[in-house]
Amino acid sequence: MEWTILNSDLTTEDPTGVEGFIKRMDAEYRAGGVPIEGFRIVKSGMEMFNITRQIEADKVLAGPSKATLYVGFQNVDKFVNEYKRYTDITESGINVVGFGEGNVAGEIDVISQWVALSEDHKAFENQWYLISTEPEPFIFIGWETSDSSQFGLGGVSTPGKEFKGFISDDLRIVNAAIAHLERVRIQNGPKVAMNVEQLTDNLGFSVNKVMVLTDDGRNKNFLQIREESLSLASKFNAEVVSYDTSAISYLVNPYPSEMYEKENSKPLDGAELLTLGRQYLSDQIEEYKSHGIAAKAVLPTEHGFGHVSEWAEQEGVDMIMMPASMIKPGLVGRLQGYNLSNLLSSTDKPVLVVDKSGAAKILINDLAAQTSVT
Repeated sequence: MEWTILNSDLTTEDPTGVEGFIKRMDAEYRAGGVPIEGFRIVKSGMEMFNITRQIEADKVLAGPSKATLYVGFQNVDKFVNEYKRYTDITESGINVVGFGEGNVAGEIDVISQWVALSEDHKAFENQWYLISTEPEPFIFIGWETSDSSQFGLGGVSTPGKEFKGFISDDLRIVNAAIAHLERVRIQNGPKVAMNVEQLTDNLGFSVNKVMVLTDDGRNKNFLQIREESLSLASKFNAEVVSYDTSAISYLVNPYPSEMYEKENSKPLDGAELLTLGRQYLSDQIEEYKSHGIAAKAVLPTEHGFGHVSEWAEQEGVDMIMMPASMIKPGLVGRLQGYNLSNLLSSTDKPVLVVDKSGAAKILINDLAAQTSVT
């Protein structure tokens, strides 16, 4: 999904392209299922203003939350005009990330993070919006369709100001929009030195299930990943799916033939792993459980990040964790499909990689969308 108004979205009936964007979004995220729910197109700037005030009030009334409130201000001036309101919102315990054109002065620290954007009057992230998953999923987005000379200037009642957008409580759309904004945040946010714990404190989204790449205990890099994943899973109360890279062989299937059918394959618990002779992996699963973390393991049957991505999609994980050494393999590893471009082209899941010094990095979607931390 391209989160911007494309030329193909523009029609004679709707020269703004907003309705064309909505049609693309519906086709992308309906995916043959039910139509987008709780959806309504909004054209009145004053109605949009009232919607945003209601969202802000509901968010504050709901109290502190782990869910981030993503706010599109269009530009710094709009944010400055809302300084007092967002001071109150932040002080109520709400984590706010703001997006807009221009840089915020150092003394303005009322929100958790300001993401400075380049000028783009068609991009989703440059518009007016409020998005979060709590106290209930919601998305409001209003494209400014005024003459480009008026973009981001004045209030909603300023003569000539025009907007067009939508509201929805459909979690498919809410999650997709948040994932897009997280990519933008990573691309444009400050490159601050962090370890894994600090990075996860600043993710801006929850992790309910994480896939952790592991091995049979011979590689210290995987040991480090397992230790980091214990901390992350405990922080988010997340489930763990261990992906055993040492189980893969072109010559030997890790499963008895009568047990494994690809279309019915599923992660295994500790007892099942013992039955298959995977004592080391069973011990790893029990280690997670001893910390109160639900965990199972995958015995992959194919090499390459494409297979990792298939399992990540099947299990509905929110993040993949692996050692940085895996994205810098030797020749054989590259030929087996372990290369960075293969990984990022095969999944839209955030990938958290950690090198042996503790430096962490989140990779999303493409090489440009990287946050390095040391």
